[in-house]
Amino acid sequence: MKKPFLLFTLLLSSLFADAPQKKVFHAQDDNYQNHYHHSSHVQDTEEQVISSTAQVSAEITMAITVQATTEITSENSRSQATMSFLDNNRVQITEEIAKGEGEYLNTLLSMMSIKNNNKNLTVLQNNLNELIYLSHNDFLKKIEKLV
Repeated sequence: MKKPFLLFTLLLSSLFADAPQKKVFHAQDDNYQNHYHHSSHVQDTEEQVISSTAQVSAEITMAITVQATTEITSENSRSQATMSFLDNNRVQITEEIAKGEGEYLNTLLSMMSIKNNNKNLTVLQNNLNELIYLSHNDFLKKIEKLV
């Protein structure tokens, strides 16, 4: 007899019970700080400072890692793009070095972050015989060394 009575009581209480209200908490919610500060595992100012310092250190480390990865990726992409451009346009670039000017040569120098001025163009033109038979990688290194 106890089981049906217990079941009946449980059924009645569920019928009259209010549905739970949804509550959304946001990061750094003022209500959270005011009501739950003392239940936090961080109890004193020293621990809060250590916790904040650790968090900042982690964020700085992450930022440095992302920046270094971006720089490495950009550098590799730039050199791959430069090598690809040189591979596809080596004949035109060599002809333009011989002339001392040209669109392909200007583009290559720009990709290598080398100033396109008369002095640099003259140096390249005067050293064409040293450049002409080099591999792509040695060609680029020699240009960087010359100018």
